[in-house]
Amino acid sequence: MSGRPKRETMSLEEATISNMWEIAALVEVLERKGVCTKQDLYDIIAELRRTRPRAQIPETVFPSPYMLSQTEEKVIDDMLAVLNAHGMDSRQSLELLDQIGRMIEMGARMTRGTTH
Repeated sequence: MSGRPKRETMSLEEATISNMWEIAALVEVLERKGVCTKQDLYDIIAELRRTRPRAQIPETVFPSPYMLSQTEEKVIDDMLAVLNAHGMDSRQSLELLDQIGRMIEMGARMTRGTTH
């Protein structure tokens, strides 16, 4: 088992910024060690951008058709508004939604044997 501390989840923006700083640190180390210059790296990046197609989101991420009903969209919008109104961050929101999911599952199990 690793002795590394467990990382909390982070937003896409936080992950992007963290990734940017890690890459900048690596560039600094390579330059200080004399392995390459920043210009060498800029040239390689330019070459990769020229020769590689832009990254594309796979179609499987949002399977077609991926349409929400107006009711589903309204419920999601309302839920997000409530989470934002209470100042909940993404981690807190995920934990709350996980608890709600467990409550719904428990309710579904309890009603399986009943008739209405």
